[in-house]
Amino acid sequence: MPPENATTAQKTARYLLIGALALIGAWMLRHFIPALCWAVVLAIATSSLYDRWVAKFRGKRRDVWAALTFTLLVGAVLVAPLIYGGMAAGREAITVAREFAVLARRGPPALPSWLTQMPWLSRWVHDFWVEYFGSGSGGASGAVHASPAVIEWTRVVGLQVARRIFTLAFTLLALFFVYLNRDRLSMQVPRLCRRLFGSSVDRLVWRVVTAIRAAVDGIVFVAVGEGAVMCGLYALAHAPHPILSGVVTGVFATIPFAAPVVFGTIAVVLLVRGSIAAAIFVGAAGTVVLFVADHFVRPVIIGEGAKLPFLWALLGILGGVESFGLVGIFIGPALMAALVSLWRGWVEEMPAEGP
Repeated sequence: MPPENATTAQKTARYLLIGALALIGAWMLRHFIPALCWAVVLAIATSSLYDRWVAKFRGKRRDVWAALTFTLLVGAVLVAPLIYGGMAAGREAITVAREFAVLARRGPPALPSWLTQMPWLSRWVHDFWVEYFGSGSGGASGAVHASPAVIEWTRVVGLQVARRIFTLAFTLLALFFVYLNRDRLSMQVPRLCRRLFGSSVDRLVWRVVTAIRAAVDGIVFVAVGEGAVMCGLYALAHAPHPILSGVVTGVFATIPFAAPVVFGTIAVVLLVRGSIAAAIFVGAAGTVVLFVADHFVRPVIIGEGAKLPFLWALLGILGGVESFGLVGIFIGPALMAALVSLWRGWVEEMPAEGP
């Protein structure tokens, strides 16, 4: 029976069936949805670059080879920093293990004199030091007590790393098929949206795509700028490995409010070494740079690209990260752009109601 000849009950039942199948499918693929979202975000963000890449290929299999090589290129760009960071983390882990071995044999060094003289904190720091590292005179018990916590932390980190590797691998697989079927998807998705919501949905889809591209630009530009600025600040404070620390800070800066993990650790290292002024400088300067970048620069870049007011761009970033995790950096502004587009379209279509 043609759809136009179906009764109201049949149409209702058909839509209920479609909705039920969609919900069941989403529930079945719930563990793969983040990877699919990442694939869509990467495909939208690199669409202009992929257009130039496809133009270099000829032949009947040009789409397959272009999609395969460009996916491998994107994977190399994403994986190379992770491998480098993993190697650096491995070296640091070996250093920490050696320090634990030294603590087990000789006991930890004495606390800095300035730390033991601080009011209110000296007693708490002394108790913590004794509990986890022993009394300082051949006390190996602290290092022994600390080792189970280190083993548990290593196990948790290993599981998280394995999960992220699986997500990355499936993301690249999905990205390959998105590139391969990009022309077909670019026609079918708008056609489906028009059939479901009418022709006015075209502006909404365009707003969402523009917001995702603006979010990618804001994340990348702000992360690079924040890493460069912090690299200079680390050099001024004579922090260890300022260039490497700046690169790591830039990588962490892609995640809102994650950069303090890096410059906070560097400040603690400087503090333990006795460079109190340098530690305070790194902590204060890093806080200022983070606050300005995450609360002003990034929302402005994303808001300008997505045509969002500053407040809604900021709320989209923060709310997206809180609700969807890291991929929410891109989903949040896209949702806010869609809502603002609906609001503007609705208000523009309302008739004037007097002076």
